[in-house]
Amino acid sequence: MSTTCSACLRLSDPAADPLYIATLRQSIVMLHEHQAYPGWCVLYLRHHAEHLHELPTRVRTELMLDVADAADAVVRAFAPRRVNYECLGNQLAHVHWHVIPRYSPPLDPDPRNVVWVRDGAELNRGSSPDERLRSIRALRAAGLHVGA
Repeated sequence: MSTTCSACLRLSDPAADPLYIATLRQSIVMLHEHQAYPGWCVLYLRHHAEHLHELPTRVRTELMLDVADAADAVVRAFAPRRVNYECLGNQLAHVHWHVIPRYSPPLDPDPRNVVWVRDGAELNRGSSPDERLRSIRALRAAGLHVGA
């Protein structure tokens, strides 16, 4: 754990985070703060690392199984037409994966493009506590279990 990494600090007590969904093999799954795309999750590597290629093969393999399990739950819970996967690191230097469900218009105004090109106000619309709780419950019911 890094004492200067915002992800590590957040993950020090994940169950206290209102966006916490589950702890998987190598990751902690959180609902993305903004739900412009219902079911959007972020999987954070449970220990600090900045680069995916530096992880041992076993950790990378288990992390990819976590990403696939999260996507399975998103598909079961929200029935998107597609799921996008992104591991960036440009703004947060901690290995993490975005699992972003994509929908048909009008819910998803530009389903053939990456979400990052959307207007900031549209993308960062937030979500109500009730909306977040419903999404977290739906994802857990669809297979993302606490302590899985």
